[in-house]
Amino acid sequence: MKFTAKKTIKTAIAGGAFAATALLSACGGNNVAGNGSPVKNAAVEQAQAGGGQGAAAGGSDAESSGGDVNCSKHGGQVGAPGRPRMDLIAVAATDGTTPGCTEAYNVITEYYEKLPQAEGPGERVLDVQGKWTCARLTESGTEVVCGVPNSSLQLETRPAGGEQNRKFPNTTQDVQFTGYDANLRMVRFQLTTDRSGGKTYRLPLRPDAEVFSAATVCPGESVTVDDEGYGNLPCGRDQLIQQVREGNPVLARISVNGEDQITTVKEIYRP
Repeated sequence: MKFTAKKTIKTAIAGGAFAATALLSACGGNNVAGNGSPVKNAAVEQAQAGGGQGAAAGGSDAESSGGDVNCSKHGGQVGAPGRPRMDLIAVAATDGTTPGCTEAYNVITEYYEKLPQAEGPGERVLDVQGKWTCARLTESGTEVVCGVPNSSLQLETRPAGGEQNRKFPNTTQDVQFTGYDANLRMVRFQLTTDRSGGKTYRLPLRPDAEVFSAATVCPGESVTVDDEGYGNLPCGRDQLIQQVREGNPVLARISVNGEDQITTVKEIYRP
């Protein structure tokens, strides 16, 4: 999983306490419309009266049975000032864990509050609620993804009322890897065909992703390529992650599945 200029978030704070309780009451289904909460203006567009019960725990909502939970159906949409409102999604992990909506709202609200102090052009905040890391998914977009290191917990924002905004589902792309975000468990890359200045994208490597080295990913005594110039030496995903974390710009052809996960990486050999 780069980000651009930041905008200062002006949030009314009474006595130094951030007024997050208003948005949490929306998660519980209370009527919070028109309550004048600064959170409504700074981070969350509150739900209308009579919001549904159950999403605060992230598990009793009927939608959770199908996987991801759209917390915004109960607690309102979210977004930094001046940017589009988004749905807040508690992502269902493969091991069955899903963050509760109360925690999701706490995390995303603190992230928006900390944006003025975010890291670099990526608007990345490394310490949210003591354990979460949040960042924008792409340099030009407004979607945010948050994760917990060494955990499957994840939440993200998606375009309001729509499906997940996937970038490259069921496609093959030629890319240059530029880094790895360990906290988000995503590799960063740029498209080699992008002549507009090099947008940076983030995608996760599927746990069983196949990686084939030509010369860089798993260095050997000789170059190992097929007839088309793609690496054909089987190599582990951990070796790829190590190379990009060390700053080695690996060129590769990637295959992406319908869930926007990288399933195959074939290094492109450049003499």
